[in-house]
Amino acid sequence: MLAVIPKKMKVLIIIGIVLLILVSIWYAKKTGANSEFHNEQKALVVSDTIDNPVDFGYKMVWIAVKTNQKNRLAEIINLKKFKNANWESGIETAYADGIFITPQVGEWTLIIGNGLANKGDDQENMAELENLLNALSAEFGEAQFFGTHRIVEFHCWMKSTNGKMKRIYSYVGESMENIKVFGEPTKAEEGMKLFNSLSKEAENEAYFEREDLDFADEIMVMNIAEKWSVNPTKLSERTDIKNELGLAGK
Repeated sequence: MLAVIPKKMKVLIIIGIVLLILVSIWYAKKTGANSEFHNEQKALVVSDTIDNPVDFGYKMVWIAVKTNQKNRLAEIINLKKFKNANWESGIETAYADGIFITPQVGEWTLIIGNGLANKGDDQENMAELENLLNALSAEFGEAQFFGTHRIVEFHCWMKSTNGKMKRIYSYVGESMENIKVFGEPTKAEEGMKLFNSLSKEAENEAYFEREDLDFADEIMVMNIAEKWSVNPTKLSERTDIKNELGLAGK
């Protein structure tokens, strides 16, 4: 084709092709630079100015561990990138699919965050969560998990001591079923007739019509957390929180 095209036209075509290649290279570099910029924008931004405790709890999952070894906790949960963070920015990170390891609260440190890989809201990650809690309690003596989300009515509490799971209650109200119920009710659950879709009684349809059963809700989760370790909705009322920074990461 080029053989029948005038020489000047051939030159113009070649120049056009070169310009097209150069523009393509420039655009690719620009797009890459913008991508890097956006990635930098998504980088974790926290404050390391010590502040007062911030209450949390609703629409959240957290682990309570009887220790103050924050870096060790970060290692165990495989938190690769983290920074020193105060309460306000740490809680913001936790609600933005990150993780915040709090300053010490009494004897406890809390690992908060929707960024936790296992939340106990299905069978598969329930098993992985059990393994994590058992590993934490084997090293530190006791570890607890709490989770609540009112949209699907997911409510869960778990306790492990000395490497062994003692109690699990995990319930999803949206489907009116339990993910897992294990162990004897603790003292914090005394007087409750907790709904259990996995029980033999639940094989009878009449069970679901009973009016004497207690259905888990977010208030119940907070009350049990308070009796077991720490009620996160009352942090601002406490006087035994260490004046230090926590760790925030994603």
